[in-house]
Amino acid sequence: MNDPFLTLSDLEDHVWDRLAQGAANADDPFRFVTLATMGQDGPEARTVGLRRADRAASEVEVHSDLRTAKVRALAVDPRATILLWDAATQVQVRLRVTLRLVASDPIRWARVPPLARLNYGTDPAPGTPVDMPEVVTRTPDVARFCALVGRVHAMDALSLAHDPHRRARFADGQRHWIAP
Repeated sequence: MNDPFLTLSDLEDHVWDRLAQGAANADDPFRFVTLATMGQDGPEARTVGLRRADRAASEVEVHSDLRTAKVRALAVDPRATILLWDAATQVQVRLRVTLRLVASDPIRWARVPPLARLNYGTDPAPGTPVDMPEVVTRTPDVARFCALVGRVHAMDALSLAHDPHRRARFADGQRHWIAP
């Protein structure tokens, strides 16, 4: 494989290809990503599954239970960062996004595998205190399902495999190498 960190154009193509692979392949290192938002008590981060990457629309998509604190926080401040890490290649990608909430969409719900649907129907609601874990049940329900569609405003790609490290930023139609 050619080194994607040789040109900015190759690197941008590579990042979008990797995002698409992560969304399509459950075993890809870019499948499970860190979503960081601003919660009521400050910064919050959690792992979510990357479900879609669309370069033409400059969008990525993750899913959530509609009743979570992150969804409530995003209704107030839709800005977020998505962090992706591939330990094998030592590549980190950060996406600065604005998330749009799409609740209870039956078309998206139909594409969610049956086992994954269980994540959108816990009783009681996510974050609710329980006496013991065994009391939590899972009943899939499209009414509790929410797609978080992120408009990508900036991408930051960093390779720790290079010596010296290499880093680039893509934002506002501009591409720049930047100091790592």
